[in-house]
Amino acid sequence: MQLTDEEKRMLNGEFAPGVQKAVELLVKLGDSFDAEKLVPISYGHISYDLCPEDFWNLMTEGVPPTPHLVTTHPSSQPETFKAWGLPVADQWVEEHERKLKRFKQLGWLRTETCAEYLLCMQVANNSLFGARVDRMGVLVSLAAAVSGRCPLMGLLLQENRYASHLVELDDLDVTDWTLSHYHCLGYYIGDQIPGFKPVAVNGLPPNLSFDFVRALVISMPTSGAVTLGHIVGSTPEAPTLEAALGNRKPEQVIRVGKQEMSETWERLNVRDDDIVEHVSFGCPHATIDEIGRISALLEGKKLKTSLLIGASVSVEALARHQGYAAIIEKAGGHFLPVCPSIGNPFTRRDIAGHKQAKSAATNSARSAHYLATVSGVKVFFGTEEECIKAAITGRWKGEIPKWK
Repeated sequence: MQLTDEEKRMLNGEFAPGVQKAVELLVKLGDSFDAEKLVPISYGHISYDLCPEDFWNLMTEGVPPTPHLVTTHPSSQPETFKAWGLPVADQWVEEHERKLKRFKQLGWLRTETCAEYLLCMQVANNSLFGARVDRMGVLVSLAAAVSGRCPLMGLLLQENRYASHLVELDDLDVTDWTLSHYHCLGYYIGDQIPGFKPVAVNGLPPNLSFDFVRALVISMPTSGAVTLGHIVGSTPEAPTLEAALGNRKPEQVIRVGKQEMSETWERLNVRDDDIVEHVSFGCPHATIDEIGRISALLEGKKLKTSLLIGASVSVEALARHQGYAAIIEKAGGHFLPVCPSIGNPFTRRDIAGHKQAKSAATNSARSAHYLATVSGVKVFFGTEEECIKAAITGRWKGEIPKWK
């Protein structure tokens, strides 16, 4: 791998010990993929909560504040969990506080969101904004954030970004589709694509709303490993089908019709009765528009279930300015910048203990998948309105859509 003089000095230990360890890791990674060189990053997004403390200390040792922007993924909030009366070990709280102290010393932003692109002017998502980002693990992301470098490989190279697989809609009328319908479509697509292959989706209305496009692409890597989804007519690298494919024929054409959508919707419902104990929104983290709709549905109501909205600290602050948060909390709901599927304190037995909710409703395919597989609870998947009705009544009345 070709290194610049500055990168050689990093590797030789002339910078902080943490920087040396980070570059060592990235060079080994790049060499294993025959990467030609390292390239500078303009932006980093990491998780200090999922990173083992020993590795965290090793990688950040002696590292000064970085010149590039770094934000954080949703973290656990053990201090908040404890305030809510959930049984949380003191050691967890102490480790969280130690990592957080170092994080602030680095000058990084504690955004605690999986939707950092809602907060920053940085390009932060392959599919929605054309960012050059590979799908890397927590440890590699931390090394890149510390060193400001990443190997030139994978989706950083244009030739790897063209869609190899094409999805065509088969007699589906999307006129009345909600977020949940696009989540369902994305979940089906992800299950059909092998490995990390980029995919193009053709046949949807042009210039889809941001929330619809986001719901579609964010569900693909849940059931599969898709890292880049082109939505023809809506995402930046797919103004036309030819552009998305790089003027090549696709390796495979996948057709999605009423049967596939119906079977996928049913698959996302993992339950044997109609009792709902918890409702989850915000996977990926909720936008201000979503929170506004939830607020309107809950105004003047009281909840029978627990309800958690995952949102970044910035979006939550805006929701409070708008008055949405007050309405939701008066009804009995909660806000927290965690992942409300994987890190949901109400559904995780290791957090909630005997207070664990045994069933949960959600409008997100991603959330439905992880609530069932990580927390092992019964799952009800449906629209925003169906989930809110369940939160108010404690019963599920949702139905599989009659596809047009």
